[in-house]
Amino acid sequence: MTDQSREIPQDADLRNLARLVSACTLGLWAFAAGLLIGTFLFS
Repeated sequence: MTDQSREIPQDADLRNLARLVSACTLGLWAFAAGLLIGTFLFS
């Protein structure tokens, strides 16, 4: 029982970290795409 209760917060932390990383990656991709589109539109 103690092993299982110790693993659950770790899993939650890993899940939150994965969510944060994917959100940051998605934000960077959106920023890069915006720069690319802006370069073509306003050049």
